[in-house]
Parts: sequence; structure tokens; C-alpha cells
Amino acid sequence: MSEGIVRAEDGWRVPAFRGLGVGELVIDNRLRLRMGSNEIMLCAWAELVADERAYGLSAWPQTNLGKATELLRQAVAEVSVSDQGVLRVLFAGGWRLMVPASDERSAWTVAVRGSGFLAAKPGGGVAVSATSSEVRS
Repeated sequence: MSEGIVRAEDGWRVPAFRGLGVGELVIDNRLRLRMGSNEIMLCAWAELVADERAYGLSAWPQTNLGKATELLRQAVAEVSVSDQGVLRVLFAGGWRLMVPASDERSAWTVAVRGSGFLAAKPGGGVAVSATSSEVRS
């Protein structure tokens, strides 16, 4: 069984996502990428680098959501979070998603079923909630 959430020297790694494909994309006032029972929720602006080009993504106001739909079935290579609150998702095909911290609100959350979640704190930093021993320091 892969580890859920692991502390790294400069932040957190989420090996539970490695190899999983984005199976569902939900768009309301946020953008949610679901991989099985795990989820990454984007609540602020994000940058998607795809095909050597950068796209600003946002569910509200709706921006470049057509490009966001191309994330469906993309396999995750790595998910990492810096201590400053920056989320990075690398996909096996070379695409990258980056969500910086927001001064006004939590910019993103990462939920791993049975392990816990990580959330960006407004202004920077990371809140960590463990639901099992899968979150390791």
C-alpha cells in the first residue's frame, strides 16, 4: 500500500496519488480533480503548463476550462506542497499544475482517503489534518 502524505524537508509529498489517473473533473465555483476516492480541489488561480505553453486556470471566473478538461485520464507522477503553501502536480505526460498560496483564502486542498488532508492557509503556509498513521513526519 502506498503511503498517503509524507513530510519532506521543504514541505510535503503525497505519494498516494502517484500513478493514478484523473477520473473526474468537477467544475462549480472551484475546480476539483478526482482520482479514485482522493481529490485535489483548486479554489484560486492555477497555472497549467501543457505542450510547452502556460495557461491560467480558474473555475470562477471561468478561464481556460477547455484546457482543464484535457487533464482527464492524465496520470499523476508527483504531488508536492511547499511549506509556503504552493501546490505542484506533475503529470506523467510532462504537464505541470501549480497553485500558489492566496492572501485572501485557502487556494487549494488535497484530500487522501484514509490518510488526511493538506490545505493552503490564507497568506501562505499549510494546514495538515491526519486521519490515520499514513501522515508521517
